[in-house]
Amino acid sequence: MTERTLARGPEGSGGWLESGCKLILTLRAGVLLVTLIALGGTQHPGLLAAAILVAAVASFIPLRFWSRVGPALVRHPAWFAAELVLSALILVLTGVQSPIFYYTLGTALLGGLVYGVAGAAVFAPILVGVYLWVLQVRAGIDAVPDTFQTWVGQPALYLLVAAAGVGARNLLDRVASFEQQIAEQERRSAAETERASLARDLHDSLAKTVAGIGFGALALERRIERDPEGAAAEARRLADDARHATREARELIVALRGDTDESGTRPLPGVLHEVAIRWSRSHGIPVDIAVDDVGELHPVAARELEWILREALGNVHQHANASRVGVRLRAFGSRAVLTVADDGRGFDVPDDREPGSGHSFGLRGMHERARMAGGGLDVESAPGEGCVVSVWVPLEAPAVLDVAPPAPPPEEAPPAAPDASLPRPVPGFTWQ
Repeated sequence: MTERTLARGPEGSGGWLESGCKLILTLRAGVLLVTLIALGGTQHPGLLAAAILVAAVASFIPLRFWSRVGPALVRHPAWFAAELVLSALILVLTGVQSPIFYYTLGTALLGGLVYGVAGAAVFAPILVGVYLWVLQVRAGIDAVPDTFQTWVGQPALYLLVAAAGVGARNLLDRVASFEQQIAEQERRSAAETERASLARDLHDSLAKTVAGIGFGALALERRIERDPEGAAAEARRLADDARHATREARELIVALRGDTDESGTRPLPGVLHEVAIRWSRSHGIPVDIAVDDVGELHPVAARELEWILREALGNVHQHANASRVGVRLRAFGSRAVLTVADDGRGFDVPDDREPGSGHSFGLRGMHERARMAGGGLDVESAPGEGCVVSVWVPLEAPAVLDVAPPAPPPEEAPPAAPDASLPRPVPGFTWQ
């Protein structure tokens, strides 16, 4: 995963600035060590060693205690001013041709990075002046090469490095701002996705159950007078539906809290079989069930298949007026395919073949659930010819969920013609 570029924060010293300054300070500490090793025979070795030691301590303190020192450095450039004096002293002792020159370049880079244009405009010219002053002071000690690099190239580096620090500061600020906006959009998108998921769950389960209890309760009062025994049976059914609604509400709450234990999840075939049997007993419609063991699916895929089956059976009860229903789960290549077929009244499927586009919220919810599981959903129906709902999900966990899945390979697609080798087909239907 790519690490995010963090903003500098309210005090202006955190995020990318902290990381960048620590990196530059560490590199400059290495330059100090190289200078100490390379200039062991120079004049005034004790004074040079003391100056390098002070410079090392000045670099170590921000590295070790940046959380306390960093905000003060951003607000007050006194640390850089003191470092300029120290750099001038070391340059006078070692000369501009020594490795310490690169140490002073780090000062120019930090000036542009920490203080922006103002820091570059102040510290870069001062460093150029210090460089030229050291050349004059060392003129009687060293044989200073009279070259373009000595008089133009090296001092110009202070200006270029300071400008690079300013450019890096502006670029990283923009990148951090963009990434913060993207993160905020992702949070809003996640919240919207969660609200849509909750709406689907409520529509597919609790809302329908509670609505059925309400309608049954309204009819119970009149039925008590005409058919006491039937009313008692209806009351028991309403009690069962109430317990079922309570269980569904508990499942929704547990899923929202994320307290589910994946290791204790029941096998998917058993869950689908239980859902279909409970629905058949509740509505008195025979269900032909054939669920194969397709292995362990991704928890999201298994959960969405269960809810799609609930919604599909609910649609059969509300709209299809069917006398028989078939539920089948099987594996096709690298996919698990769930099919729900009924012999009800059927309906016209839109030409765009996009379930739920401008139609039932339930069909749209099933389509969204299939996408969330990394798969797809298809509906085949015609007036008077029943309906077949087919949904597929990958047998292995998809790399990215909630995206449009690729088109199925031809060799893995379920057969279009009826498969006589499959047990217990629903008469008159093409299994998908």
